[in-house]
Amino acid sequence: MLERASPAPRGPRNSSPSIRGGGRGGIQKRRGGAGPVRVDKDGDLVMDPTTAGEKRRSGRGQIEGNAPSRGSGRGRGGPSRNASAGVLKAQQAIMRGIGAKQANVLESRITAPGSQLQVDGLNESKAASNPDGGLESLLAFLERKASALDSKSNRAIKIKKSLKKGDSVIITANPEDIAAIQKLDSFSFAGSVLRIQAYETQSPPTKGDKKDEPSPSAQETKERLKAVLASRYDGNLKLLNLSALAQDTGLREMGVFDGTTTTSKIFPALMVVCDSLFKNRQEKRDAIVSVTLADNDLADVADVTALAQTFPDLKNLDLSRNKIAQLSSLDAWGQKMKNLTTLLLTNNPIETQLATLKTDIMKRYPFLEYLNGVQVRTPEEVAAAIEIAKCPIPLAAPDFRDVGQVGENFIRQFIVLYDSNRPQLLATFYDAQSVHSISLSLTGPRDSKGPIPSWAPYIKHSRNLTRVTNLPTQMSRIHRGSQAIQLVWSTLPATRHPDIQTQADKYIIECNPLPGLVDPSGQSPRGVDGLIVTMHGEFEEQNDSTDQALRSFSRTFVLGPGGPGGPPIRVVSDMMTLRPWGTLALPRTLENTQPAANAINPEQQLQEALAIELGRLTGMTANYAAMCLTETRWDLEKALVVFNANKDKLPPDAFMAGANR
Repeated sequence: MLERASPAPRGPRNSSPSIRGGGRGGIQKRRGGAGPVRVDKDGDLVMDPTTAGEKRRSGRGQIEGNAPSRGSGRGRGGPSRNASAGVLKAQQAIMRGIGAKQANVLESRITAPGSQLQVDGLNESKAASNPDGGLESLLAFLERKASALDSKSNRAIKIKKSLKKGDSVIITANPEDIAAIQKLDSFSFAGSVLRIQAYETQSPPTKGDKKDEPSPSAQETKERLKAVLASRYDGNLKLLNLSALAQDTGLREMGVFDGTTTTSKIFPALMVVCDSLFKNRQEKRDAIVSVTLADNDLADVADVTALAQTFPDLKNLDLSRNKIAQLSSLDAWGQKMKNLTTLLLTNNPIETQLATLKTDIMKRYPFLEYLNGVQVRTPEEVAAAIEIAKCPIPLAAPDFRDVGQVGENFIRQFIVLYDSNRPQLLATFYDAQSVHSISLSLTGPRDSKGPIPSWAPYIKHSRNLTRVTNLPTQMSRIHRGSQAIQLVWSTLPATRHPDIQTQADKYIIECNPLPGLVDPSGQSPRGVDGLIVTMHGEFEEQNDSTDQALRSFSRTFVLGPGGPGGPPIRVVSDMMTLRPWGTLALPRTLENTQPAANAINPEQQLQEALAIELGRLTGMTANYAAMCLTETRWDLEKALVVFNANKDKLPPDAFMAGANR
C-alpha cells in the first residue's frame, strides 16, 4: 500500500517544520531572551528590523513567544519596545475618540476661525435660473471682483470650497481672501444685491448635550433690551432715539450702568438685539431712517461702531452734545453710512472748525445736504458731484472736422441702412478690400438695473484680443470683403438705432482727417486723404422676444476714396465694439470755464474748420473764406467752384500775405 510522502521541509535547513522560532537549527542570532523571533509564513527568519506597529500593518511577519519585557534598552534595529507600545496605545485612543465623536476637534482646527462666509441673494438673482442654480457664476463673480478690489497686491482671490445651504451659500477660503470677499457686501450680482456676513460653524452636539438655547436669564435680558428699544422708537418719524443711554430707566433697572458697565459694552448688545428684529437689510432701511446719539459723552465713535454695521443706510444722524473734537473721531465708522443726508454736530468741540472742515465732511458723506441744520448743497449739486466722482476727468465736446460733409452723409446713411437693408449698405460703401471685425467688451460700466441679454449671436465672432489669444483664431475673425462681411452680418440680430435727427443726444460722433491712405487706383504713391469717424451710441435688438435687448456700441470707420468701378466713398476699415448697455458719459465743462454764451457750439466749430480748410486751399483770409462759404451754404466743393470763377475779381486784401493768386 502506497504511503503518502511527507511534505517537503519548509523551514530553515536542518530544522524541523514543527519547530518555528525555537532555539535549535538554522542560522540564529542570540537574543538572550530579549524578545520573540520573527519568521515568515514559510518559517524563514525575517532579518530586516521593523517596528511592532509596522509588523502588524504589513502582515508579512509573525510574532511568537512570550510578550516582550518592559526593558528600557533600545535595540540597534529600530525604536524601543516602549515606543512601539506607545504607538499602539495612541492608535487605540484615537479609535476610541472617533467612536465617541471626539474627532470634531479636528474640524475646528482645520477650519480656521473667520475662514467662512455666508452669502445670501443668489436665489433672487437672474443667475438662479442657470442649470446649477447660478452657483458657479456667483463664485466666479466673487473671485473676480474681490481680486479687482485688491489690484495692487496682484493676488488672485480663490474660493476653496462652497456649499449650498438653504437659500444661502457657504464659502471657505484663506483668511486674507475672506477679508477681501467680505468687502463685496451690498454689491449687485445679476440683478440682486448680495448680503455677505461671517459664518460661524457649530460642532455637532455630542451625546447628552442639549440644543443651543439661550439660558432663561439671557432670554430675559434680551426681552428687556427689546423693551428699551421699543420705548425709544418713533414709528412716525422712523427715528431710533439712543440718546443719554446712561440715564435710561430701563437700563438702570437692569443694573447696566452700575459702575462696571459702559456704553462700549451695552451698545453692541443693543445693536445685536436690534439686528435680530429684521429679516434683511431692506427692512432696516424701511423702518429706521434717523438715529440720535446725543448726550452720550462720546469723545469718538469707537464705542458705537456697531451702529454703522447694523444701519449702514441711515439718512439722518444726530451726534449733538458729545465731546467730538476732530473729524478723525469719526474714522471708526470707516466708509459706511455714505448715504447720510443730514448730520448734526452741535455742542461738540468740533463745531468751531466746521467752516474749514465742511469740504472734507462732504467728501466723506457724498450725499450730505444739511450740516448742523444748514444746507450745504442742493440735491442737484449732490447729483452733479456724484457724476463728477464717476468721471473725474472732464470730457471735451466731440471733435468733428468733416471735409465736404463726407463723414456726416456717411453716418446718416449708415444708421438707416444697417437697420433696414444691410446688403444695400455693403453695396454702397464696402468693396472687396474692406475689413470688418467685432469685439465684445463685457467688463465696462453698465446699468445694473437692466436685464442681462445673451451674447450668443456675437461671441463666436468676437476678436477681443485680451480674451482671444490664439493667433489663427484672431486672424480668422478678421472679415475681408463685402461678401465675407455679409455672411457675418446675416447671423447678427436685426437692430433699431435711435433717430439721429431727433435723438442726437444718444450719440457721440467724432470725425477727423486721416492722410496717407493707400490709393486704390494706384496713381498716388504717397497715398490719399481720408477720414476716421468714431461713433458711440446704442441700439435695440429686434427679435421675437417681448423684451428687446438694449446694447451699447462703439464703431470706428476709416473712410477713403473708392477704387475704379467701386463706390465713390468706401469703408477701408470697420471695427465694432459691443458692450452691456449704459448711459453715455456726455461732455461737461470745468467749473471755471467761460459762460455758456461765449461757448462755441459744434456747428460753429465745424464752420471755422471749413473756413480754415478753404483758406489753405485758396490762400484767402479767414474772413473772405467765411464769406465765400456763407454764400454757398458752407459747401466746401461749391465754394471752391465759386472761388475759381471769381478769384480775379477779388481785392488784394482778400488774400494772405505771400499767397499765390
